[in-house]
Amino acid sequence: MIDHQKFYRDLESKKFKPVYFLYGDEPYLLNQCVNRFKYAVLSDSTMDFNYSLFYASDADATQIKDTVETLPVFTAQRLVIVKNVHDFKDSELQELEPIITNQVNSTVLVLLCDKIDKRKKAIKTIFDHATCVEFKKPYPNQFPQWISHICKAEGLQISTDAIYRLHRLVGNNLTELESQIFRIQDYLGEKTQIELADVNAVVSVSREESVFDFTEALGKKDRALALEQLVNLLDQGQNEQAIIALVARHMRILLIVRTGLDRGIGGAKLANLAGVAPYFIENYCDQARLWSIPKLEDSLMVLHETDKALKSSPLSSHIWLDNLVLKSCSL
Repeated sequence: MIDHQKFYRDLESKKFKPVYFLYGDEPYLLNQCVNRFKYAVLSDSTMDFNYSLFYASDADATQIKDTVETLPVFTAQRLVIVKNVHDFKDSELQELEPIITNQVNSTVLVLLCDKIDKRKKAIKTIFDHATCVEFKKPYPNQFPQWISHICKAEGLQISTDAIYRLHRLVGNNLTELESQIFRIQDYLGEKTQIELADVNAVVSVSREESVFDFTEALGKKDRALALEQLVNLLDQGQNEQAIIALVARHMRILLIVRTGLDRGIGGAKLANLAGVAPYFIENYCDQARLWSIPKLEDSLMVLHETDKALKSSPLSSHIWLDNLVLKSCSL
């Protein structure tokens, strides 16, 4: 196992290993590695003859093995990438063991996987012999930095307000964030600076935005607005369990923030403790000051009871959710 920085440095300096196993729950970062390998190992003139991409659901293990063992043409190394390795059956993974344990130095073999079962013998073999790198989903408070990074890679600058508006609208999905940044780039034309107005003009307000408004109304104990937002959510067909999950997350954040405030913690330290972007922390603080710690704990208990009621009597979901709003806003 190696860390990301060493992995990236080795690619840039063309210090390749014969077999890589890249895995984790962040598909954006895994997919980015495909291009990193293509342009590190090969050139435009040699790529057509020496690059092979397989998807495990459609691939034949024997064909992959034969491709890995084929000598490169007009270059030092061949590149073979296999995506979605978790789709292989155990028997197919075992067929690949010879090229993992007896590695072919003239080929760079890259195995990508988002779900792993370390109990499987074949996976243990890969961990024992391959260069392994894990790509975890970033924490919520790291996404603004990623937005800035993606923009910079595309030659764009983005204002702080635009970063946090984009994050709020799109959520914690790097692939979708990149897609929306590309859309904004098309909208800008020759301009390279993204402002708040550009985000508002291009990015559609999603259901998550409405849920965000609902949770904020509850946090502010604004009963009338919360009930209005709830009606909008249910009219849109928003899933009741998803609403409960997001409200519970919001209340847990408020509990952490309220506890931190009582201990004299503030600013970036409090944002990090709550797992939210520093840009949002003052808004959370304003809401948390409206609650005592016991009242927030009571609210979480009401949420738990509502969740149980929804599961036992889903046809009365609007009644249970209305009751949630009335109880929470009166605490």
